Parts: sequence; C-alpha cells; structure tokens
Amino acid sequence: LEQERTRGRNYQHAQSLCQGRVRPSWIVASARCSESIDRFTAVMIVPTGIGASIGGFAGDALPAARLIGSVVDTLITHPNVMNGAQMFWPIPNALYVEGFGLDAFATGKLDFQPCSKALNSVGVVLDSGMSPELRTRHLQAIDAARATLGLDIRGAMSTYAPLDVHLERSDGGASWGTLNGIDPLLSAARALRDQHKCD
Repeated sequence: LEQERTRGRNYQHAQSLCQGRVRPSWIVASARCSESIDRFTAVMIVPTGIGASIGGFAGDALPAARLIGSVVDTLITHPNVMNGAQMFWPIPNALYVEGFGLDAFATGKLDFQPCSKALNSVGVVLDSGMSPELRTRHLQAIDAARATLGLDIRGAMSTYAPLDVHLERSDGGASWGTLNGIDPLLSAARALRDQHKCD
C-alpha cells in the first residue's frame, strides 16, 4: 500500500514537472501490428544542443528520468538523458536506445523488446584522425572497462581514414557536429560486427 502511495505521489510530481514543457508532436506514427494495454510505457526525449531546461547540462536529466521511471512500467530514453560526463544511473525498467532506433520507434517502424542476454558484445570504433596519445588513452579505458565492469568488449578498430569531425554552434546557442564522410565509420562498424561478432 505504501509503495502505491509513493507511486501516486511520484506520478503527481511527474505531471507537475511536465506542465508547460510538453509540445505537440510533429511526428505522424503509422499503425502498429500489436498493441498492449496492460502496461504503461513512456518515452523521455531531451534533444542535444538546444539548452533544454531539464537535461541541458551534464547529468541533470537523471532525476527527472528516475522520477518518470518510478510511475511507468517501461521508460524508453536515450544517452542524452542518462549520461552526464562520467555520471550514469541505470534505471531497471528503462530501455536505453540510440537516436536512430528512437526515431524508428516514434514513427511506428520499429518495436522494442528487452534484451534477454546478460550483456551485449561491444565493438569500439576509433577515429584514425586522433593523436597516438589519445588513442592510447581510449584503449586503456577499454581495457579498464573490461577488467572492472566485466563488459564484453570484443575489439577496437580504427577507421581507414580520418572522420574529420567538426563541431558547430549557432548564434542562438544550438550546437551540432558533422562528419565529412561516413563511409570510414560504417566500414569499421561492419568489420567489428563481421570479424569480432559484435552486437
């Protein structure tokens, strides 16, 4: 009973948190082939680089995500919500997905299913344009993650050409990044998938 009262209080708090912040959706979703009405799923999105009042700084969307996660059965969210520099707080009932998958879900092209595997096998792509010292630091971080966190990191591979990453910022404060060519990135990702059997 006390758990249900706490859930109700959190629900009211989540409602008040969202008042005045919800905008009409610009996405038209197609019909899905299946529907579940016995569980409540919510999606929490905080766009990157727009100075959002919640989630606009390192890690400050985590309290809101934990609050919303406490009143729903499943919370679907993305790295900009869950990550803040080196801070991360896993939420047991959250599906943590990247942007493309989230877009495909929102437009009705993709459904999610919780992963039954204990761990995903991971591959890391390194930009060949980084300095040798920075590459060494990344490889050390990968080894540390394997040893201390038990992550199944199958391999690391450098791109065959520099990615030539550029960071931009508008006069209005929005920020974004661009790559001059995506082929080296995709090629390295495919090699990790095929040669190292990464997920």
